[in-house]
Amino acid sequence: MKKLLLKNLFMVSAFICFAGTSLAAPKNFIIILADDQGYEDLGCFGSSRIKTPHIDRMAAEGMKLTSFYTASSVCSPSRAALMTGRLPKRVGVPRVLFPHSKDGLPESEITVAELLKTKGYATGLVGKWHLGHRKQFLPTNQGFDSYFGIPYSNNMSTSPDLSYAKDLKFAPGWSRERLQGDLAAIKADSKSRKDLAPLMRGTEVIEYPVDQSLLTRRYAEEAVRFINENKDRPFFLYLAHAMPHTPILVSDAFKGSSESIYCDSIQEIDWSVGEIFKALRECGLEEDTFVLFSSDNGPASAARTKRGRTAGPLRGNKFETFEGGHRVPTVAWAPGSVQADAASDAITSGLDILPTIAHWAGIPLPDDRIYDGYNLTGLLTGRTDRSPRNEMMYYAANSGTPDGIRVGDWKYLNNSPRTWKNGKRVKVPPTEQLFNLKKDIGESENLIQAHPEKVQELKKQMKAFDAAIK
Repeated sequence: MKKLLLKNLFMVSAFICFAGTSLAAPKNFIIILADDQGYEDLGCFGSSRIKTPHIDRMAAEGMKLTSFYTASSVCSPSRAALMTGRLPKRVGVPRVLFPHSKDGLPESEITVAELLKTKGYATGLVGKWHLGHRKQFLPTNQGFDSYFGIPYSNNMSTSPDLSYAKDLKFAPGWSRERLQGDLAAIKADSKSRKDLAPLMRGTEVIEYPVDQSLLTRRYAEEAVRFINENKDRPFFLYLAHAMPHTPILVSDAFKGSSESIYCDSIQEIDWSVGEIFKALRECGLEEDTFVLFSSDNGPASAARTKRGRTAGPLRGNKFETFEGGHRVPTVAWAPGSVQADAASDAITSGLDILPTIAHWAGIPLPDDRIYDGYNLTGLLTGRTDRSPRNEMMYYAANSGTPDGIRVGDWKYLNNSPRTWKNGKRVKVPPTEQLFNLKKDIGESENLIQAHPEKVQELKKQMKAFDAAIK
């Protein structure tokens, strides 16, 4: 059924282009995603501790999106929304997936890669997938021509469900016999191994465990190779970094380059962004490529800010529905298309990327499903300073339960924030809170008593929206 729908989309989009409408000619699209990066952790977003000259230049030549939200404050749901333009609850990925998980992004869902393939795009994923590691869920079965990376978070280990190459390369001290022992231990206890990520190409593990200190560098090299190989045809590249998710590692060239290993890792990611732009310029693709830099969610925890991460001036972090968990540093770049040296505080989201790319590529969205994203072309091009999005839903991490809603400047929360005590994450009782984000970006003043009518209005809207999701 999905193949038939995509075939029909190809016929419709071909007709649209042939008919000579005002839709833009096909472009190249690149999404670069960091993992667990704090809102303030870029020079162009206010950091004085981290040097990010390449992303800063990208911001100077493009647009900063300062109210850009992920659909979840944890990785698998956030990435599902980015790939499909649909809320995690709607696509069946409301929780983080693990090496022992049996599910993933359903094959019936249509990813941005699958849409672009209807127009003849080359599609490649370099980096972290985290939307299912069983064969039917892997990137090569979700619209990507090629895949090189780790199937889930870098603090996880291997899985008996993965396929292993005959010429599998082992790290020093490892062997096939030791791998078999690992797999047996994992079958007995799914949490028995950590920080031993498998590196895959296509559908097979080619290295185990991968040297994570080289991941950022190797991802950059693979991404540049993909650009060079597809410079004569339209392409979509999704570069999803493993860092700065823990365990944080960097190559020798960046080790000790800043005040902490966390900051080192961001600076190496910035270097990799520079390599991408260097390749685009050398291939003459600078005027025909859209690039988005963002993060899958906020920083890991306030308790670890001593390692350099911060969501300042926002409150909260990963796992929470305060702004620090959902609002991430984002930059959009496309000379001649995205307004240069601009910044927008209008509400935008990772959900909006698929509809925006589809519009630029001249591809109509399938009409057999509900999309939660909006086309941001008007905002990005500067034709308007208003976003088509005026609201954002906040779903609890690892849950299909709504924690809150933002409409305009007002945000209502009825959540159970996770805090840290004696080094462990603990829950506190649910608390109703109301904030005016325009006046109080740090969510420090609870206005619940001062505006009871606004509370009831937002609660009603939140519940009605959630109830409509099937």
